[in-house]
Amino acid sequence: MRTVLLLEDDPALGRSLVEALPGFGFRVLWAQGVEEAWNLLFAQAPQALVLDVRLREGEEAGFAFARAVREADFLQPILFLTAKDALEDRLRGLEVGEDYLAKPFALPELVARLRALLRRGEVQPQRVERRGVTLEVEARRVTREGRSVPLTAKEYAVLELLFLNRGRIFSKEEILERIWGLGYEAESNLVEVYVKNLRRKLGEDLIETVRGLGYRVPDEP
Repeated sequence: MRTVLLLEDDPALGRSLVEALPGFGFRVLWAQGVEEAWNLLFAQAPQALVLDVRLREGEEAGFAFARAVREADFLQPILFLTAKDALEDRLRGLEVGEDYLAKPFALPELVARLRALLRRGEVQPQRVERRGVTLEVEARRVTREGRSVPLTAKEYAVLELLFLNRGRIFSKEEILERIWGLGYEAESNLVEVYVKNLRRKLGEDLIETVRGLGYRVPDEP
């Protein structure tokens, strides 16, 4: 069972996650304040951190705690779980942490993101197979049922993002930010176009659309 440190001062949300996450293979260390979080971090060595941003210590205490964690040479992946969802807040979160999930959220998405973050700390596979499609990471080569499939650089980047974080749902906005950068408007249909192209080349069932949330490659083969 993986251990997660949760820094969250909302009692109802904290209790619900403490009760729910063990059913998905996570042991939760719940801290309601920064001092308690430091004590648990040093004593228990969690494998990932889930941090609220707005705490009783301040409006941006979660960001400050994350920076201090990095300065103390703790390298565990950090996911911010917060109601602060402006673009500026998301970017600040991604500067000091690895992921950002806005409240309210669906529990399965939190679980998928935690699993993806914990996989990043492991050696990435050099070969990933899903639904007849094989991604060879080092060679940047994609095959379908044994036959090479030519992809553009951006098509490959989108596919690699989804493959290496399989099971995790990426919103259209996240994919735009990660692959194209911040110069593209959220209204752009670039992501839809590239997902359509990938489905045409690699199979309609490879990339799933999760209505209202985004896209993912399934975690199961």
